[in-house]
Amino acid sequence: MKAWNRALLLKLIWNLLTEHSLWVQWCKQHLIRKHSFWNLPTTGSISWAWRQILHLRNIALCHLVYICGREDKFSLWHDPWFHGRSISTVYGHRVINDSGIADSVRVQAVIANDHWCWLATSPDLIEIQYRVQDIPISTSTDRIFWGSVGQPFLTKKAWELVRESAPPVRWVNLVWHSSRISKHAFCLWLAILGAHRTRDKLLTLGLIHSACCLFNCGENESEHHLFFECPYTRQIWSMVLSKCNIRRSVLTWPQEIQWMTDHTRGNKFPKVLRKLALAATVYHVWMERNRRAFKNSFLPPTAIVFKIQCDVASKMVGKEINLDRLDEHYHSLGISWGITGTV
Repeated sequence: MKAWNRALLLKLIWNLLTEHSLWVQWCKQHLIRKHSFWNLPTTGSISWAWRQILHLRNIALCHLVYICGREDKFSLWHDPWFHGRSISTVYGHRVINDSGIADSVRVQAVIANDHWCWLATSPDLIEIQYRVQDIPISTSTDRIFWGSVGQPFLTKKAWELVRESAPPVRWVNLVWHSSRISKHAFCLWLAILGAHRTRDKLLTLGLIHSACCLFNCGENESEHHLFFECPYTRQIWSMVLSKCNIRRSVLTWPQEIQWMTDHTRGNKFPKVLRKLALAATVYHVWMERNRRAFKNSFLPPTAIVFKIQCDVASKMVGKEINLDRLDEHYHSLGISWGITGTV
């Protein structure tokens, strides 16, 4: 989530540079004022959100591409059109005094007849005139791109830049398959990562006084206990396994993930059904746990299994599978889950 938030903050930087929305106008009037966005300090009485935006400027600079054209958008001294950096950053403010050009001037001030025309009044200015020769001057308007010329900002690409990448986990297709129910997949993802706020964690944080399982089995609630060591949840999962025509005992949580990963590869009807069934079970077990914790409401295992069946069957509606023409295994699965005919 941290990487995603940073990607969205980069999007706000992009908006500040390229758009004229009400929020952008407000920022320019009240936060940037007559200064350059690139030179604003990160200290002082500014909001946390604005400070986070300012901290990401260096990352944005690495990917912004400025194209100078026939317009007065870019600041001559403070915008990073000069090989990805600003003139004032590279040469300091003394070069501004040496040039005799005002601090607020735009890039167009040093362009004449589509050529760079810097005054040769100091060694720095002579060097600048030499270095800008390989910066093309466009015949169109000033433009900003992301990554390369012609490319707009995409939040997905920004996220890929700032996130810490890692090899795909083995269970990725168990959770994030194309037929998933989003809220179920998210809940399953948290369960696999051990990220649910179970009572043993809350007890460690000092937020509650007891970690006893809310299903009244006498054991402490933990991720592994909830999925599916607890007698209540074990009964639910056993019934779901039976509906999937899986004849085996309930395993420990890591073993369940391993087994389901190995036995749900592909997109055939039984495989998709198993994926949906696991995610729906985890979701409804967690919802029942929360219902008991916060609403003092209780449902029997059969009612939870019915909810699971309804969700899975509803998701399978519209799939191009003619159960009547397939083998007995497929047909029995359809009967068990209340899916008949073409789904």
